[in-house]
Amino acid sequence: MLTARGWWFLLIVAFILVMGAFVIPYFTTVPAILAVTLLAWFVWEYLQFHTKSNAAVARLRQRRFVTQSGRDAPMLWANVPFQVRVQVRHDGFVTIDYALVEDRLPAGANVLAGEPSNHATVRSGEPADVAYTLLCPAPGVLRFEGVKVRVADLHGFFYRRIFLRDPIEYLVLPPLVSEESRQRADKRFNTLPPPGIHRLRRPGSGDELLDLRDYRPGDPPKMIAWKPSARKDKLITKEYENDVPVRCVLFLDTSDGVRLGPPGNTLLTRLAGVTAVVAQATAANRDLVGLTTFDDEAAHPVPPARTQTHMINVLRKLAEVSALQPGTAGVETELLTARAYPLAHELYPELMSRKTNTVPLRRLWKPLLDKWWGWLVFALVVVPPALLAWKAASVLDPDVARLPRPVNRVIVQWLAATFDFGVRTTGGLVGREPLAVRVLVFLIVWPAALLLPSVLAGLFWLLHGVTGFFGAAAQELKKRKRLAALFSLQDGAGPDAVERYVHDDAAYAERTGAFLQHHHLRCPVPLYDDQGKYRFRCEEKAEVLGSALIRAVSRARDNELYVILADLAELGPDIEPLVKACRVARARRHHVMVIVPWPADVSAPDDAPAAPEPSGAGAPRRRSPADMAPGERQKRITKLVRDNLTRQYHESFRLTRRALAGVGATVVRANDGDAVRLVLDRLDRLRGMRSRR
Repeated sequence: MLTARGWWFLLIVAFILVMGAFVIPYFTTVPAILAVTLLAWFVWEYLQFHTKSNAAVARLRQRRFVTQSGRDAPMLWANVPFQVRVQVRHDGFVTIDYALVEDRLPAGANVLAGEPSNHATVRSGEPADVAYTLLCPAPGVLRFEGVKVRVADLHGFFYRRIFLRDPIEYLVLPPLVSEESRQRADKRFNTLPPPGIHRLRRPGSGDELLDLRDYRPGDPPKMIAWKPSARKDKLITKEYENDVPVRCVLFLDTSDGVRLGPPGNTLLTRLAGVTAVVAQATAANRDLVGLTTFDDEAAHPVPPARTQTHMINVLRKLAEVSALQPGTAGVETELLTARAYPLAHELYPELMSRKTNTVPLRRLWKPLLDKWWGWLVFALVVVPPALLAWKAASVLDPDVARLPRPVNRVIVQWLAATFDFGVRTTGGLVGREPLAVRVLVFLIVWPAALLLPSVLAGLFWLLHGVTGFFGAAAQELKKRKRLAALFSLQDGAGPDAVERYVHDDAAYAERTGAFLQHHHLRCPVPLYDDQGKYRFRCEEKAEVLGSALIRAVSRARDNELYVILADLAELGPDIEPLVKACRVARARRHHVMVIVPWPADVSAPDDAPAAPEPSGAGAPRRRSPADMAPGERQKRITKLVRDNLTRQYHESFRLTRRALAGVGATVVRANDGDAVRLVLDRLDRLRGMRSRR
């Protein structure tokens, strides 16, 4: 392809050639010879570049190395820098004089050092390196799509762009938390367990005294109770209670409502961070921890355990759910196309080029009969000639049925009027011309006037169809068809899939949304539907969560703690299935804690409300919206809407908290103090200890 410099060079050479060959050839031939020489040199450079690019670009290969803390990393840790190194080489016999190698950065990572691009000369067997350092601030999934390579000649006339696709994904696990994990809950006081909690009355290696018994040979001397032995005049051995581990089951909400927001800063990411810290601290205290992720369709449990492999699996699960994106239902197809088309052009340039993926001109024709009024235009095109033909046939052939009397009267009047118009028009135009000319003009004017409705309707049909070749709709159709062809190729479908994606908005929106989610590109989604209702309430998740909690209770043992991290403030009355499940858990002497994420821009529900505006004689006069400037009026409307939404959110949260607290569950907000410490304190209470204060 030609660069802007190449086009300007061609234009200047063409101008010199025209001037030298046609304007001043009799004065001097130097400009013409110079122009021909430059043109021949330009063609030679193009042939060289074309040959080298075809020989080398097709053999380009890339290799990626990702290291963290000096070692190859199959998985990464959040908030820990890692190094990325990419090598691009080819095994051809030519040299690429100039190449711009640029690695496509994954979404959700920040560059700390180095540059993800490099200008290099790629020789045979010698790689061009790109090295830089990244940092991922939140858990999730990093997807490296490949390397962009732009090859050009040294003069800057030609270039060729390719994309070396080699997709690979890395899980970014939540960071290891050392402070909470090191705080072993050592027993300091002999305290009774909380009400409703009982210990396992079996001998074991705990700290609470269970019973005294006679000494048996083989008992360790440190277990001898010396004072009772002195009173009994025989050896007495102490027995301690068994140390029952606490089981903590975490329920994490992964519905669409908590996936909203920028990458790495969603409610789901924050909840996953809290879940990771609690899980690590619980496992460090030798307690069993389980994880259940749920949405509005199903729940996926991980049974409680405390091994290192289990903890890695939990962290992997949290990393996978942190990368989930909200669905694209309700998003306009134009917005999806605007997001997906540049991405497809960047990742699949050879499949999206005009030579490979073109749009036939007939597809741009705008159909008329898709509209209800298009059939009226079609009737104007077809019915008048058909009626005239029927009338002529009935006159020439007596066996042909006659037209209905009203229709026949209209046709006769129309024939007479158009005939009279043709005669008068012919006389006015060529009244003095020979008879043959007047007859010829009449035979042109009369049929045109006779079929005037059909002609006008046909012209309207033509103009309506031609408008499909221009405007934003034509560009949207071209992009949509090219994306549909790409999707059908990736899915292994045939031409029928292309037609379905072009004409079926629902199928196209679903497939484009899947394409964007597969490549980790977020698309803005509408929060409210056409009726003004919040689209991400996901009221079905209360039923799913209640069923998962009942299932966990049915398999539970002593000292269970259920921590629910879910966005429940918007559910309102739909939370009843969860309330029933919490009532069952509390009846079985288990503890339930609910952590609700709280938006950063919404005040706490227990804060003092703002002072009302003064009213009365001393109050300032309220200005009507008509007296305000447009900017001030817009700010006031925005403030009123925000205050009303905040008030509704507070009221819904209070109802949810009251309903859950009524069955014995503890409800806290994620930013209400330290949610992690609240959970760990509850675990200590279940152990009957007071190590954290």
